[in-house]
Amino acid sequence: MTSKQRNLLALSATILVLLIIALAIYNRKPSEIKYTRLLLGTVVEITLAGRDEAQLNAAAEAAFAEIQRLEALMSHYREDSDVARVNNAAGKEAVAVSKETFEVVEVSLNASRLTNGSFDVTMGVLGKAWHFTKDDKGELTPPSAEEVKKLLPLVDYHQIIIDKQNNTVKLAKQGMKINLGGIAKGYIIGKAAEALKRHGIKKGIVHAGGDMIVFNEPDSPPWLIGIQDPRNKDNIIGTLKVSNTTVATSGDYERFFVKDGKRYHHIMDPSTGFPANKSITATMVTKDPTLADALSTAVFIMGPESGMKLIEELPGVEGLIIRADGKLTMSSGFKEIYTPGTKQ
Repeated sequence: MTSKQRNLLALSATILVLLIIALAIYNRKPSEIKYTRLLLGTVVEITLAGRDEAQLNAAAEAAFAEIQRLEALMSHYREDSDVARVNNAAGKEAVAVSKETFEVVEVSLNASRLTNGSFDVTMGVLGKAWHFTKDDKGELTPPSAEEVKKLLPLVDYHQIIIDKQNNTVKLAKQGMKINLGGIAKGYIIGKAAEALKRHGIKKGIVHAGGDMIVFNEPDSPPWLIGIQDPRNKDNIIGTLKVSNTTVATSGDYERFFVKDGKRYHHIMDPSTGFPANKSITATMVTKDPTLADALSTAVFIMGPESGMKLIEELPGVEGLIIRADGKLTMSSGFKEIYTPGTKQ
């Protein structure tokens, strides 16, 4: 064998080894890694699929950082937040807020108009009567009808004045308070998903409490999402097959207490100031995470008849409502992505 032949053979062997290594890397299945943090008053779980663990780790950190940043702007617990400053200036002056907070308030007003006031962020004032807060101590007791009635005049989304040019928000009446808890979570997980995509992530889930955003490439399998039985957390009533969308659920089992055999939960009906009682849960599926969050709250309050009528009228929105009697009502499009589980 000549020297030239030996060199060619060695080169061929090297190329073959490199091809085998490249093929092995290409065929390696993407791993799925879950990351969890306590944020937004709940457990935030991020699930990412990919081959580069360092990239996944960096993306998850960026998403959590974005969640923390936005939570600091919109939390009504923090005295330095946009929301707290707006509430403290109620009846006095307009407050300049971040563009993110302004966007959420603006969408909340659109959701209020869309739902005829079933969704209303000025319900925040009822926190004076209902103590579903992190500072609760001792046994919880429902307020009297008289106590709630005194606060109801301050529940009115029409009294939120916004100025888009200057990014200001004003509450017209002194004593009013906004609470973005029913809409900000959807907005924030949407921004977290955007942060993941900026870091090159192609497939993932951001899950915070009842809100979940999923994304994947067009040619990849859809996500299978279980729907929890609201009366048995270990049971799944069915699964959804979804891609690149948001699944948002509001229910009477998230934060509640029982007094004298009656369940009192944190989702208030703006017309009464007391917990809504027409539904057990409402689940929305739509592309817009902010709208999905607001609609799940509103439809829960509206109940199966009015709520389902609204869902069917909205393009690109599907939903499931579990009625107060435990029966399921779902939109026409929801049936196409839903597989029943053990309970119907």
